[in-house]
Amino acid sequence: MSTHTPPPPDLDTFESRLLVGLRREVATAQAATQDAAPITRRTRRRALAVAAGVAATAVVGVVLVPGLGTTPAYSVQEGNAGTIEVQINRPQDAAGLERAIEEHGIAADITYLPDLQECAPDRYAEVDREVGISLQVGQEMVKVTLPPGAVRDGETFVMVLSVEAMTQDELSDIEEREGQRVVEGTKSSVTAEVAGGPVGACDVVPARG
Repeated sequence: MSTHTPPPPDLDTFESRLLVGLRREVATAQAATQDAAPITRRTRRRALAVAAGVAATAVVGVVLVPGLGTTPAYSVQEGNAGTIEVQINRPQDAAGLERAIEEHGIAADITYLPDLQECAPDRYAEVDREVGISLQVGQEMVKVTLPPGAVRDGETFVMVLSVEAMTQDELSDIEEREGQRVVEGTKSSVTAEVAGGPVGACDVVPARG
């Protein structure tokens, strides 16, 4: 049974008719899309878990949505065993994420870059031990887990995240393979490492390959 929602009392007659018409158009559009092919702004529903030693790197299809209302750009959580979990929902406010990580006693250097660009090599020396970092790349987030003792005094957690919009050919390829209409997608490159000493500035270089 359909219901009718009366217009707010402070609208005049013309505004009331306009509001009713807009509601009718929205209802019609919703009904028309129920039998249509699925449409998504995401790429594949895909997650990648990487057990890492000194480094963890991934290049996969992932969407980091530019605006999700009140969803924070990042979060840093500490587990009961002292594990630190860093989650990035949007590549925004790298300095704020550094401070949030440092509040847990870990020095951090976070860099966000466009177009799958990278920092030039040799800006720091990696620690010579296995640190047990794990990296997970999902359809709308990047998550790094640091076990207790992964980053010691005098060391720095270094993370570089770079994203690039997928081309129309790449989006079409996903449609052909998965039967979904994909209207927007992003490729990402993520590197998470532990530096054993000073970390130099990021000299940006084009993506390799």
